[in-house]
Amino acid sequence: MLNVLAEPDVIIRGDRHLLSQALDNLLDNALKYAGAGEIEIRVCRHDGQAVLEVADRGPGIPEADRETVLDRFVRLEASRTTPGNGLGLSLVRAIVRRHGGSVVLEDNRPGLRVRIEFTRLAT
Repeated sequence: MLNVLAEPDVIIRGDRHLLSQALDNLLDNALKYAGAGEIEIRVCRHDGQAVLEVADRGPGIPEADRETVLDRFVRLEASRTTPGNGLGLSLVRAIVRRHGGSVVLEDNRPGLRVRIEFTRLAT
């Protein structure tokens, strides 16, 4: 199940192709690890920033590994049997940084919540 929650009039300006690639990578990860579970996409404004969140109900990422998985070619032991090369989240972080934003990985209890904050892109 995919839930999309979007506040009206939140606009994220940037390179359409790069931003769609970042969202595609986040959705691909959520689909891989959430299985048939629920996935939520949320777009909102918080403290003057545009925020994009993708959350799933999969196994999540241990807190100790959350910064590490944003590096290139890093895959956790539990994900070794799923397709991929460990570039998805690092590419997301690179795209978001290029657009003046930040990426935070949070516990979704259960699952993972990826929170992207775009400081200078909110209108």
